[in-house]
Amino acid sequence: MPSEIGLFLPNLLELQLRGNKLQGTIPSSIANASKLTLLDLADNSFTGPIPMTIGSMKNLQKLDLGHNQLSSESYTPESSFINSLTDNRNLRKIVLSGNPLDTMLPMSIGNLSTSLEYLELTNCKLKGSIPAEIGSLSSLISLKLGNNALTGVIPDTIGHLENLQSLQLQGNKLQGFIPYDLCLLGRMFELFLGGNELSGSIPECLSNLTALRNLSISSNRLTSTIPSSLWSLVDILAINLSSNSLQGSLPSGIGDLKALVEIDLSNNQLSGHIPVSIEKLKNLVYLSFAVNRLHGPIPEFLGLAVALEFLDLSRNNLSGVIPKSLEKLHYLIYFNVSFNQLEGEIPGAGSFANFRAQSYLMNNALCGAARLQVRHCRTKSTGKRLPKTILLLTMILLPVTASICFLSPVYRVIKHCLEKEEDPLLTTNRTILYQEIVLATDGFSESNLLGTGSFGFVYKGTMKEEKNVAIKVFDLTLERGMRSFQVESELLTKVGHPNLVKLMNSCSDNNFRALVLEYMPNGTLDKWLYTHNYFLNLLQRLDIMIEVASAMSYLHSEHIIHCDLKPSNILLDEDMVARVSDFSIAKLLDGRDAAVQTGTMATIGYMAPEYGSRGIVSEKTDVYSFGILLMETFTGKKPTDNTFNGEMNLRSWIFESLPNAVDRITDVTLLKNDQEDIAAKTRCIKSIMNVAWFCTVESFSERKTMIEVQCKLCRIKSRFLRDAKLIEECEVTQMALPPRILFRELMLATDGFSERNLLDSGKSSFVYKGTLEDKCVVAIKIFDLQKRGLEGFEAHCQALSCIRHRNVVKLLKCCVDIDFKALVVEYMPYGSLQNYLHPGMNIFNFHQRLEIMINVASALSYLHSMHVIHCNLNPTNVLLDEDMVARISGFSFSKVLDKGSAATITTTMAETPGYIAPEYESTGNVSEKTDVYCFGILLMETFTILNPIEMTWRSLICDLLQSEDKIADLVFQRTDQEGFTATSTPTIRFLRTILRLIYCCTSELPDERKGMWKVEKELVRLRQQFWFC
Repeated sequence: MPSEIGLFLPNLLELQLRGNKLQGTIPSSIANASKLTLLDLADNSFTGPIPMTIGSMKNLQKLDLGHNQLSSESYTPESSFINSLTDNRNLRKIVLSGNPLDTMLPMSIGNLSTSLEYLELTNCKLKGSIPAEIGSLSSLISLKLGNNALTGVIPDTIGHLENLQSLQLQGNKLQGFIPYDLCLLGRMFELFLGGNELSGSIPECLSNLTALRNLSISSNRLTSTIPSSLWSLVDILAINLSSNSLQGSLPSGIGDLKALVEIDLSNNQLSGHIPVSIEKLKNLVYLSFAVNRLHGPIPEFLGLAVALEFLDLSRNNLSGVIPKSLEKLHYLIYFNVSFNQLEGEIPGAGSFANFRAQSYLMNNALCGAARLQVRHCRTKSTGKRLPKTILLLTMILLPVTASICFLSPVYRVIKHCLEKEEDPLLTTNRTILYQEIVLATDGFSESNLLGTGSFGFVYKGTMKEEKNVAIKVFDLTLERGMRSFQVESELLTKVGHPNLVKLMNSCSDNNFRALVLEYMPNGTLDKWLYTHNYFLNLLQRLDIMIEVASAMSYLHSEHIIHCDLKPSNILLDEDMVARVSDFSIAKLLDGRDAAVQTGTMATIGYMAPEYGSRGIVSEKTDVYSFGILLMETFTGKKPTDNTFNGEMNLRSWIFESLPNAVDRITDVTLLKNDQEDIAAKTRCIKSIMNVAWFCTVESFSERKTMIEVQCKLCRIKSRFLRDAKLIEECEVTQMALPPRILFRELMLATDGFSERNLLDSGKSSFVYKGTLEDKCVVAIKIFDLQKRGLEGFEAHCQALSCIRHRNVVKLLKCCVDIDFKALVVEYMPYGSLQNYLHPGMNIFNFHQRLEIMINVASALSYLHSMHVIHCNLNPTNVLLDEDMVARISGFSFSKVLDKGSAATITTTMAETPGYIAPEYESTGNVSEKTDVYCFGILLMETFTILNPIEMTWRSLICDLLQSEDKIADLVFQRTDQEGFTATSTPTIRFLRTILRLIYCCTSELPDERKGMWKVEKELVRLRQQFWFC
């Protein structure tokens, strides 16, 4: 920061420099900006002592210096800085967390402003005791002193803080008892006392804290029993009492905690049985009773706790069998019953297919599969009684089956009616609570207000683990407030696309409704178009429009009409990638309907004529709005601009100037005289306006579809890049190159290309894991220039130069020397799909496989819209990121088609056995349909045990489509562990559709294969149908 910054800004009210890379000391002159009410310098790299002069800033209300490297004054054991703040009577928030202050809290802390609501000094190397005077801060809402080296006892005076909602003292060296005065804090929302040296018992009176949602007293020296009154906190979400010396048994009252999400009682001395009442905990995600003295069976009804993801019952004295009902816990990802006395067969279906031997250690009477390292289960012989049993069952089941067949239509009708009334969010993880929203937004502080809309407000919030989110609060006093919440929450739970804003959670608490969404740090497109000092170049605007078109194409494939597309509903993430948001008035069409009528109006200027006059909405309604958005983005004119009146509107104004006066209607910032390639830009904008023309014609039947618009914009982008020569030229051929990186930087990143960092090697390249100077972990692909490596390098650069898609691996940097070529790409921690297809590593269930194939199909559809043919799709070139999302890689054989060409001839051929299309192998002819063939083979390998190298696989598929039994046998040799019923009608219908799609994609004749966008659409539809079966 400039040393005299305060002298130049005497009238400044707010200064926010959070999240940059600022270094050096904070200048003491900052105090001269005496009108400051907000000073936020958090998340930088400031060093040195905090200026004492800040204490003289009497108007300061919020001070956040968190997460720097600031220190305290070395000449005093207590913090003089905190003492200097006592003269400010307006302070409401002080955050110093994450700085190595290495100091003590002064007794004068009690003299801080009585308006102070937030005091946060987590992880500051604080020592000494907590001053009793802290109890004088009567307005405190949040007190966070965790992860320090504080000693002594918890002062009783904290009980005076009657407004306190969050108390975090975890990770210190506090001793003594838990003071009973804490029970006076009736508004307490979260209480963290774990990781100290507290002793004695848990106070019975904690049951008075009826607002408590999160209680952690783990890793202390507590004894006695768990007070029965604790189980009366019926709204609590998380309880952690682990690693103490608690005794006694678990009462059945634990089942009354219906809202409970996490409970950890591990590492204690608890005895008795596991209460059967746990079956009532439908929201429970995490359960650990490990390392106790529990005995008796695992309750059969534990399988009814359907949300469980983590279950640890290890190191107890449990006996009996592992209940088969646990196979119904479809979300279970961790299971451990080691070191008990269990017996019988280990379940094999559902999530149990993924667990390994470590889950069952030292249970000598268990039996099961060899991979679990237990004895083999004996098969019971039924002898001659089997035929009689079958006959008896047949006599019983025939009339029952007939009754079911008769009643099932009635059941479906009733089920449908019930589902229609169900809140769409009841099927997701637990909703968060109003108090959590209040804490996250600093009490809906105006400084966190991001924007207002027709149905409420949007705030920036900070949830647990410092994660930023956007919180959309609905105004329920408005006529459509509740309906808008229901519509948006229902639709966002159904959709998933990289260019749609993601729903993370929701809040339905009494008369309050809110959605928790991804936070988009770059705000709205509207801001970037109309705010001073914000600028988007032509290519950025075109990328944003292509991404919006991609999102709209996806929504329409799901029969969703957005109805309110405009710049303020286009958000931009940290990479300036567009996300469509605000589904408050969206419509979900019945699959048979092309349009629907509505009484809800959208934004003036963006509504299609048929929407404004008759209330009719369809896919073409969104197309019209997109056309207006396209015009606005490149002209910088709103459709409601004062320029337009009477017969003149945005559309007519634009097309009066075409084709000869493009410069008259183009945003002036795009065609500045000092910029090159004005001719190329003019041609590009003219082409874009032609697309906008067809989007906004009066007759909706004459408008383009969104997929057509998306493809046209992609072609315009490719042509513009060629015309404008916005590519850096390689010495060998003209192609797009990303930012350069030096050879020595790659040497450092890979420890001299150490063998332990080698991820993969091929015939013409090697891939290393590397860590760059900025600590970013990447994959580095080095090309062997002696073995067609140069061609592979050029193919990668040419194909990836214009690509922006979540399911295509991202090209970050390149190294280009005369005798060395390398590319730096994103590192994919889960490796390639190939790792999970061979026997013994098949861990994916149907849903996961289908999702991966949809990812791959989406990437190929996009590549084809950009005229890129991959030519070498196979399992090794499908990588999986940290979220198990698929990314296509391996572009060494790829081809970029010329404009107007549907195919090209190549002399270089991929060598993946079984994946080469017939026309590619025989004539070298490649087209989009070449990739479709490869995709069909990949689909076959992912879902079946068929080997593409064997010549008979296609005739086998043909036979399988005639026999349902054979379909089940073929697939369930690979997937019987997943818990699907091989002969169930939905499963057979799903597999039959997959096989039919494989057969179609791998047709001998390219013209008989589907286009990739049709394949993608069919897989998306299949996902929707199968998940609702």
